[in-house]
Amino acid sequence: MSEARRYAQLRAHLSYLKLNDAFEALPRVLDQVRGENLSMTAALERLLEIEVEATEARRLAARLRFACLPEPWTLADFDFSAQPGVDEKLIRDLATLRFLDDASNALFVGPPGVGKTMLSVALGRAAVDAGHRVYFTTAVGVHG
Repeated sequence: MSEARRYAQLRAHLSYLKLNDAFEALPRVLDQVRGENLSMTAALERLLEIEVEATEARRLAARLRFACLPEPWTLADFDFSAQPGVDEKLIRDLATLRFLDDASNALFVGPPGVGKTMLSVALGRAAVDAGHRVYFTTAVGVHG
């Protein structure tokens, strides 16, 4: 089989398997392989790494869309010095996401303006980044 035929077959395989990012990167990776005198294993690893990174980026984007987080806040955005009533040590412990392993809940209760939403969103974002599926919602108190 000629090299041109092998190249066409490789592109066809990548396309059939829907490895679109590897398909697009193939010419560049082959040029790198030739230029850097890489092994076949290194070439395959480089090509698959591109596909894995693109897949992870798509999955993260999908989890973020599903989460419906109202803002892109992270824990680094929260100013603990502005809210001395917030237990920073407790929040940092929650940020480890250990409570998910125990199937526990975290509920923030308090008056308006103390950072409940921001902290909830930040923890939700941390969970999304860690690969968990999250859905953000608020609870409205019932007065009666």
